[in-house]
Amino acid sequence: MFTKVYETRYGDYKDFNNIKVSSLLDIAQDIAVRHSEHCGYGMQKLREMNLAWLVQGIKLHIEKMPEIDCDITAKTAIKNMKATLSERGCILSQNCQTVAKIVTNWFLFDTQRMRPTRILPEIADSYSCYNFDDDFFNYEKPSLYEAEGLYKIRVSNKEIDTNCHLNNQKGAELLMDVLPFDFQFTDMNILYKKASYLGDELELCLKRIENGYYAHLQTEDNMICVAGTFQNNKP
Repeated sequence: MFTKVYETRYGDYKDFNNIKVSSLLDIAQDIAVRHSEHCGYGMQKLREMNLAWLVQGIKLHIEKMPEIDCDITAKTAIKNMKATLSERGCILSQNCQTVAKIVTNWFLFDTQRMRPTRILPEIADSYSCYNFDDDFFNYEKPSLYEAEGLYKIRVSNKEIDTNCHLNNQKGAELLMDVLPFDFQFTDMNILYKKASYLGDELELCLKRIENGYYAHLQTEDNMICVAGTFQNNKP
């Protein structure tokens, strides 16, 4: 597995006892990019090939909240690659104890034809698949619900990425913004249905569900862009 150690920063703190979940997603996103660079197919190489990896879904489980002022060790590997899709697992730990597990579902996108494309054999061969002996590392889409609209936001410069659309981590962060501040969840499941771009006006919607909340971002014509469930499943 590809491994990198991350030093926590003041900006990662939600309060004096907890690290923001969005910071954990930042780590998972960063190590995925660095792993691909290590394998010879980083963002610049893919750009030259008119290709990009886009996230279809993210599932996260928090074993225990990470401690502040303590480095986080991230390990990642590809679970499988089939057709247009790649499933990636990531394990975050502190002091050799797992704090969070993340699985991300990606698809390869042709930036010229503007559509998903099959993974080239040379790209697939550059990665070694890892057998995650844990049922968690099987991505399943979250259920979608009708939800109450709370307020509207406009996609800004700080929320778009190198593909010029709403960054996957920022999309999840916008959903978390609508949750009660003191609500701590153990499980998150995000689905990306439609790309959003700079200047798009989106409505944040929220619904109470079992053990937590469901939230989504929708367009003016009620098309869901990003949706997710946030649940506290502690025994």
